[in-house]
Amino acid sequence: MEYLTSSNHGEHFDPHPQYDLFNTITTQNAPDSDKLWVKLMEKTLRYDVTGAKGTERNCLRRIGLDGYVFDNVSEAQSDYALLHLYIYATKHQQDDGSYVVANLGLNPVYSDYTKYYKNNLFNPSYIFQLFAHDTGVKDAEGVPIYTVSLYGKVQGFYSTISIQPTSLHLANAGGGSFDPVNVDTNPNANGRDRINALLGGMATADFITEDEMVTKHKGDVAIDTNHPSQAQAYEQVDRNNNGTGEVDLLPYTTMLTVAPKTDFKTWPLKLIKPSPWQDQQGFELTVLTFGNVNFVNSALFGQENNEDGGIAMKIKTDKILDTGTVIKLIRYNNYWIEA
Repeated sequence: MEYLTSSNHGEHFDPHPQYDLFNTITTQNAPDSDKLWVKLMEKTLRYDVTGAKGTERNCLRRIGLDGYVFDNVSEAQSDYALLHLYIYATKHQQDDGSYVVANLGLNPVYSDYTKYYKNNLFNPSYIFQLFAHDTGVKDAEGVPIYTVSLYGKVQGFYSTISIQPTSLHLANAGGGSFDPVNVDTNPNANGRDRINALLGGMATADFITEDEMVTKHKGDVAIDTNHPSQAQAYEQVDRNNNGTGEVDLLPYTTMLTVAPKTDFKTWPLKLIKPSPWQDQQGFELTVLTFGNVNFVNSALFGQENNEDGGIAMKIKTDKILDTGTVIKLIRYNNYWIEA
């Protein structure tokens, strides 16, 4: 064993990696094929470890990770984004039937959406997909144990996914000591080592096809980042084609244009049913009308028994707006309020 001295210090490259502020983990290059998805992380998510032994303690209750995403190899270097991941196990069953709460987002900082022929503002250079798989086993509290997997997709051949973490929040499952063998579950380890333990596998993971990924995680709870993250309009046009006076919003619609068919003069717009993406408190929907659409005052502000998708108009009555009128509807609980 050779000890570091002032004379040989530089011969060992960087002997103090813990002081390197540019901790970056990078995947292999994507092949020249349709294999563009790569697993970035996989971890057991468990609420309680009471009674667990050995490798069963290699788990976390909560995973919070933020970091910059870029490609430091190919021309995709021009794209730069901020990834946010937050997922945790909970004792309370969610609306989708699971016992996990997840938030996954990707905000472009700088991007060139003209680079690839399939790219546009709503198809960024990177897409991330999170899966939560119910293992069928429950912990001592009766909460299902999950395996959570994070995948990333590149849009161009030979590209890589590089993640430079900026923050990390890992919480151990309650009910006992942690697994000292696995660094990411060790609260006494430094953040750099815990991040490397959590994401280190992505550096050698092989790329797979989307069909392979979907097949492997069939039936799992899934959430992805493939939606608008900037203030850009994603238009949907509806002419009451179903004849019901209801509009079913497509995923990621931010602007709704309503107009009558040519075979009748007016139609009553009574309900606007959101997709899961719009169904959140405060979501703002832009509505443009080309006349002869009667906006039905189908909801009352502050009432709990409003029909899902109802509209609370400012004047509290039905209204046919002038052609070319633009209004804003704010999602509030399960109905819309005219702003």
